[in-house]
Amino acid sequence: MKLNTPTSPHIHADISIRKMMSRVLIALIPAIIAYTWFFGWGLLINMGIGVATALVCEFLMLKARHRPVHPFLTDGSVLVTAALLAFCIPPLAPWWLMVLGISFSVIIAKHLYGGLGYNPFNPAMVGYVMLLISFPKDMSVWLPPFILSDLNFSFIDSLNAVLFGVFPPGFTLDALSAATPLDLIKTQLNIDITVGETKSTHAIFGDFGGIAIIRKYQNHRRRIRAALSH
Repeated sequence: MKLNTPTSPHIHADISIRKMMSRVLIALIPAIIAYTWFFGWGLLINMGIGVATALVCEFLMLKARHRPVHPFLTDGSVLVTAALLAFCIPPLAPWWLMVLGISFSVIIAKHLYGGLGYNPFNPAMVGYVMLLISFPKDMSVWLPPFILSDLNFSFIDSLNAVLFGVFPPGFTLDALSAATPLDLIKTQLNIDITVGETKSTHAIFGDFGGIAIIRKYQNHRRRIRAALSH
């Protein structure tokens, strides 16, 4: 007896792709607010660049594959890809980093495998890995929390930094950035200092990690203000 077994999914949920992607974007709102509060306007600028690039790439790939444009362009999937990748790159990263990452995510990681539902990997994370391997220096320039607000770094300043690489007089990205905990551990391991010794001798690692990190970055801001005042 031959069984007529349809392909998966066997149980259909009463939810559209657009509604599902909308829920993901809504769930990201608290994280977007927190990120912007701690690290400035860079995330929103990168998201704007990423969304514009993602929509253009999606449109061109759908045209090239002779697929209907409207249902796929409005399902919200590329908006989620742009939002997720924006979280993964430094807030003041140059604009071309976001454009390159999103283009790779949409064209290679998504459409090369057949489009939404056929890609074996998360397109945003594929774009992130590509950027991390190709541009490790640009992808590792992270800012301490609150440093931009403490130095009155406005939205226009962030826009100029991202789009044109121009910083206000006295500011440089190297001066504003700081090593992350993982960078510190890696550096210490390279000089034969164990993780335990690193954690016991650096304030960023402590019984009250949040307090230690805040104190460290407060000292970091004081040093920057002192350097800028001379």
